[in-house]
Amino acid sequence: MEYDVEKISHKIKKKKRTKKIVKFVILISLMILFVINLLLSIEEKKHIFGIYMFHIVSESMEPTFYKNDLAIVKSCNTEELKVGDIITFKQEDRVISHRISEIVKEKGEEQFVTKGDNNEVADIEPVDAQNIYGKVVFVIPKIGKIVNYIQNVRGFINACILIIMICILVTFRDNVINNRKIKRKKYEIKKLRDNYKIEG
Repeated sequence: MEYDVEKISHKIKKKKRTKKIVKFVILISLMILFVINLLLSIEEKKHIFGIYMFHIVSESMEPTFYKNDLAIVKSCNTEELKVGDIITFKQEDRVISHRISEIVKEKGEEQFVTKGDNNEVADIEPVDAQNIYGKVVFVIPKIGKIVNYIQNVRGFINACILIIMICILVTFRDNVINNRKIKRKKYEIKKLRDNYKIEG
């Protein structure tokens, strides 16, 4: 078996690149988790730069979006809102995302009549301007439940532990492979030396 220095060197470089990419992905994942944890809170929904993230918990807006989707909501002035916009608002202890079906004035103040696309009738109570978080700008399918889980301390810690465990396993695997390569290299060098002595 011939010892191909260039081939082995190429494999080692490739492994190092892969290791760097994995570490970069892990770092980005941790950063995303950190940002999501800032964006979402157990006690009260918070925002960064006017952007909220909300877990959709019902089927009332199907087929526009579905249960367990993640709604990205941008805060805005209520003067910007018009009939047809989908808004996210607080109603008692619930957060709801429904479409504006009518804008009315009550005692000089604007109120927004809303309705879920999947509902036959409009919501019973109109929404006051101060209870509106903002307008839904887009929806990410099927990750709402995951984001909702990692918004609390236990979920966030579990996600971080999982990522760290993956990092450790990848590093361990990389070390095992490198050790095998070093042993193989030593064996090949020894074999070359032995052949050289016999020929000499």
